[in-house]
Order: sequence, then structure tokens, then C-alpha cells
Amino acid sequence: MIINQQASFDKFKKELNYCYEKVPFYKKHLDSAGARPDSIHAIRDIINLPFTEKKHYRKNFPLGVLAQGYKPNDPRLTRSQSSGTTGERLVTVEAGILLLNRAIKCARVNPSINKALSNYVKKTCRYAAPNCSDVECANPNSTMQDRILDDGTLVLPVYHDLLTTSEELIARALEEVCDYQPDLYYIDPTHFAFLARQAKSRGISLPDAPVMATYTGPTLCARRQIKAAFDGKRSVIELLASSEMGWIGMECPHGRLHLNTDSFFLEVIRDGEYAELGESGELYITSLDKGALPHIRYKTGDAVKLLDEQCPCGNPLPVAAMQGRMMNFIKQNNRYIASPYEIDQLIGAPAWLDQYQCHQIDENSVVLKIIVNDDYQPEQGEKLAAEVKRFLGEGWSVQLEKLNYIATERSGKFHATKSDISTPTVFGEANAIA
Repeated sequence: MIINQQASFDKFKKELNYCYEKVPFYKKHLDSAGARPDSIHAIRDIINLPFTEKKHYRKNFPLGVLAQGYKPNDPRLTRSQSSGTTGERLVTVEAGILLLNRAIKCARVNPSINKALSNYVKKTCRYAAPNCSDVECANPNSTMQDRILDDGTLVLPVYHDLLTTSEELIARALEEVCDYQPDLYYIDPTHFAFLARQAKSRGISLPDAPVMATYTGPTLCARRQIKAAFDGKRSVIELLASSEMGWIGMECPHGRLHLNTDSFFLEVIRDGEYAELGESGELYITSLDKGALPHIRYKTGDAVKLLDEQCPCGNPLPVAAMQGRMMNFIKQNNRYIASPYEIDQLIGAPAWLDQYQCHQIDENSVVLKIIVNDDYQPEQGEKLAAEVKRFLGEGWSVQLEKLNYIATERSGKFHATKSDISTPTVFGEANAIA
């Protein structure tokens, strides 16, 4: 599926020419594939262009992928790095004004975020894995002032392995957020749900502000806990973003994720072809603003499903449902079987469940790990495991483990669904849940 309209195709061709003429890597990359810009005549020709991925930017950074006119120490550039979810961390740069413009265009779908962005003085609290921050926030000796960024973001202290965060760091994080009184939370939903549980157990009310969730997808369970922390007055707003691109898509007040086609040319690829409406596929992204470090057909590793619907909010940007990281899909016989999104819809948000992880250990077995609270009854966990087994189908084994601790990944992120099986080459027919 090509998400963009014809108007974006003209921008795509200009970006492609810009990259070919101004970025050394892209001239070599396209020439080696025999795909010059002048070979792209129609929108469907784009699929014949070679894609790019993280390894290309790691190998060629900085001079090979920076456009002419930019240098690594250019004061116009904002530097960031990935969390290392898929391995080595990726360092990237982009013109700060372009990242801001992408964010502004994305935020138009959600009035509360749009308002927070427009504040002359912004006070944002960030709570996520340390690898996702621009400061050392796991150091128990760091002060609040040490963790305030130039843009007014306070990075709250948290340990690398979330559920082993010390009482000292938890107490400090809660004290600091109450003192800082943010006008926006920019958080990882699993991490912030943990902090919300800690606040509830201590009788602390978190300052009221919009909650924007990124880094990992918000589970229904995390959404429930975060909303409860604000007495039901604040819902989680999902943000699709990356260190490479900035803001890509945002959830509107009606709970639909709108994709920022003003800033990006977007494709959904399934088995080497364009996915149909309602089919899951991998998201490929092309920047459209002739930046310092442009991207052409960048392979994100994120799966989305484009929905054929008009959102009640009235915004014309296309609507999609995030399916999760492709590496975290449940897989069997070289096919993707079920997405993290589908597993989460199955698990739901029962009041007795604090956190879960559906961990595939081989092609026929998953372990359903659950962390529960005082509302839990043993038969509830067994029933949930049986539902997961029924969903996956005949021949699957589902082992239930009730735990007090589930480890985060090496990157510090927590994946509610994860798989030890290597990435397949084709999509399967996932069991669709309405």
C-alpha cells in the first residue's frame, strides 16, 4: 500500500534527486542497483528502488550520508541516537528546524499536544529507559538540575532494568515530577505505568498534563494504569516516532493513529509487494524536506495496518493501527503468525494484571509471564493462558508463569510480546481480532 497521494509523489522525486546529487552514499547506492532517479516515472515505480536500513547509515556516518552544505559539528543540527533495540546504537543528526516542523505537522491531529508544543516555555517530563535519554538518568548521584535538557525537558531518574529501580530512584522521580509540574509527559508507556503504580501505592497524585507515549507501543494494561493515575481524566496519546525521523504519526482524541504524510512519503510493504488495505506490512519511510541526513525508502522494522476509514476527528491524514516491531511478532514455519498488537487485544486490561509478557521460545511454545496485584485469582491466569492457546491454534503450548519480576531488554525497553525465532521472509495470515 502506498499511503501518500499523487501530490506527495512530486515531493518524493525532488527528494530523490536531492539525495542523488547531494549525498555521496545515495549516488553509490542507487547506481549500484541500476536505479537512477530519472527511471522513476510513476508512483508504482518506487518499489523498484533499493531500500535503506540502519546498517547503511552506521557504515557511512557522518560524511557519506550528510548532504552537501552540512558538517557533523554544524550548530543547526540536532544529534540523537537510537536505544539499540535491534543491536548497536545508531547515531543520527538532522536540522533542528526540520524536526520541529515535522513535530508541528504531526501534532495538529491532537489539540492537547498541539497546545503544549506551542507554549513559549515548555516543561516536559520524560520517563523511559536510560538509553532513550540524552543524559545519564540511572546514576543515583545525579541531581535534578543535571537532568534538565536545554529545551526544558526534565529526564526523571530510572534504572536500566525497570523493575529493579531502587526505592531511592522511585521516590526521587515522584518528588521531582511533583516539584516540576510539567505541562507534558513524554514517556515510555511501560515505564510510566510502573511509576503510576508506585505513585498510587504511596498515595501520590501526579500533576495533570497530557501523556504522550512513545519508545514502545502502549498496551491496554499500561493505558488503564496511566489513566487511573489521573483519575480517568487523561488518556494515553500514542506517538509513532524514531530517533532517525522524529515524529511520524500521532493519536487523535478519538484514539486513531494518524500518519504524517505532510513530512514523509510512506509505504507499507508485505512480502516484497505493496500491502492491501487492512493488511499488515512493514513501514518504509522517505523524508520530504531536503534535510541534512535524508532518508529514502528507510526500512523501519515497524509493522502497520492501514485502515480504510474516515476518522470522526475530521483530520484528513491517513489512519493506521500500529502492529508492533516485526521482530516481536509470533512466528511459525517462516511466517508471521500474530502481531504484538493482536496479542495485546487478546490480553486486554483486566484489573488484576499489572504487567505481562508473551514470550515465544520456539515455533510451538510461548510462555505467558504475568505480574499481578491483590485482585488476582488463580483461575484468571489459567483462563487467560487458555485464550492465548486457543488464539494461536492447534499444536501450540502456552505455559503460565506468575512472577514478581520480568527483565527488560538490553536496550532498557520492555517488550510485552517478544519472540526468540528469527525473522521470517513472508507474512502469514494472522488471526484477526476486531
